[in-house]
Amino acid sequence: MRRELGFLKVSDYSQPFRKTRCHDDELNLTSEEICNVTTGPGVYIIVSSDNTKFVYPKGISPVIYIGEAKNLRRRLQEHLKNLNSIQDDDSYMRGHWHQPCSRYQYMKYYGAYVYTFHCLKNTQDSKNLESQILWKFYERYRSLPVGNGARSFKKESVK
Repeated sequence: MRRELGFLKVSDYSQPFRKTRCHDDELNLTSEEICNVTTGPGVYIIVSSDNTKFVYPKGISPVIYIGEAKNLRRRLQEHLKNLNSIQDDDSYMRGHWHQPCSRYQYMKYYGAYVYTFHCLKNTQDSKNLESQILWKFYERYRSLPVGNGARSFKKESVK
């Protein structure tokens, strides 16, 4: 398992995470890369591709966002569309903090790798798996990833 996903224990999950190729020079997933992702349910973890690490209360991590989808391919296509709509003006990263950065601004500025985890058919629910992974991240760093806005997990759903 990759170092950036060290907050997850391999024994917690029945199969390893799969990493898609790095974003191209424009820091976007390409349509070709998205076509290789399953249309089934799963969880994805977006991490900085330029070795940037974000400071959390209990450590540093390159994780930008953790999300879930009933259809991973369609959700990553939505992320690509939203990422491409971000303007090239990077003033929000030069100290103009009147608005919080969106996950797409982080992805545009720092680049991103995407790790995907495909749910096992009829045995795993993507929302519950996302909750477990968010809770593992929170346990380790005492914060949600910079791109996750709301507390969208429940501790009770963790085994």
